Amino acid sequence: MKYPLNINVVWHPDSEIGQEIAEYIYSTFCRDYKRPLSRGIGIPVYFRYFKDKDGKPLEIDCSKSEKTAIILLIDEEYFMDDNLRRYTSDLLKLVNNDVRIFPISLFDKAYSINPELGKLQFINAQRFLNQKLDFTNDFDFTKALTKIKSELLHDCARLLMDFHPAYKDKEKHRINSPVKLFLSHAKNDGEKITISFKQFIENSLKLDVFFDTVDVADGYGFAEQFETEIKHSALVVFHTDEYSDREWCRREVIIAKRHKSPIVVAHKIKDGEKRAFPYLGNMPTSVIHNNSKEEEELSFIRIVILTLTQVLNNLYQLRLLNNYIELYNDNNIEVKAISSPPELFNFLDIRKHTEKPNAKPLIILYPDPPLGIEEVNILNELDPEVKFLTPVNLS
Repeated sequence: MKYPLNINVVWHPDSEIGQEIAEYIYSTFCRDYKRPLSRGIGIPVYFRYFKDKDGKPLEIDCSKSEKTAIILLIDEEYFMDDNLRRYTSDLLKLVNNDVRIFPISLFDKAYSINPELGKLQFINAQRFLNQKLDFTNDFDFTKALTKIKSELLHDCARLLMDFHPAYKDKEKHRINSPVKLFLSHAKNDGEKITISFKQFIENSLKLDVFFDTVDVADGYGFAEQFETEIKHSALVVFHTDEYSDREWCRREVIIAKRHKSPIVVAHKIKDGEKRAFPYLGNMPTSVIHNNSKEEEELSFIRIVILTLTQVLNNLYQLRLLNNYIELYNDNNIEVKAISSPPELFNFLDIRKHTEKPNAKPLIILYPDPPLGIEEVNILNELDPEVKFLTPVNLS
């Protein structure tokens, strides 16, 4: 079975900063190696730094996956190594619609390492929100990691979405984004922070946003356009005190859950809620701190990273799980894939299946790791005939 995406990271074996960034990329896209039982995206990440007898890193076999991302961590050691320069030239020959190279600039001259590579858009890890970074400063290096993470999450999502063929990969295509963020907020106490977030995105990042105050087309009904936009967006909920009291806010969450859109919640609760909206659970959350401009921007970056992680996770998991389903090959059982841990809301779709005449026994396949027994027991109480499994216990 081919994985939907493999990631290969190339750096010089003597580069301490290269190794640290590579390990960070592994934790971002595969799982936190310091917490091996934690939930992660699970994308295979391979390191290419150890040199063989010819002085080059091991070759990259792109036939092992449907898509391949090659990340180059170009610092001075990498730049000065003739074998790595030749290796880079060889890698460029692999590029096609399913294989992309993402070079990362870790020093000023990185762009001139190879004329063909110089035609690609680099991730500039030396600057963050228009600030020059000093990698010897721990706080600045953390910002560089954050920049690398947000850019690569977006790039890998573009790759899995087949946003455009390689021959069209020009400047105008780099600016437009296949990932749109739908900003869900209560106007009374959430509009100000949402506008700040929208302006931050437009000024600093390569993402599109939908904001109802300015993006609803004249003459179109709110409900129709909202549902269309949410189906093709990631929903970012600005969870303020009045959010759960607003009918349209609740509708937006329900629409997103029905269409299995990525959802993240950004908490900005001040005093509390009279009643928490129950369908805001089972999704990742972040907290907005805005006592200063820098604090607010860092909060916004965390929200963006969380959202892009969910977008990539949904894309990757559904492809991976459907590949497992093809291997399962049991005509007497129906297997359906979902990209996040199951919840009671999933029984809306389950009921549609079980009510069909001659419906087969149903398995809901979701990403590893498995839920705790307490959650599984609640799901089984509603319908003990439906099995909730992950690939690790699918046999």
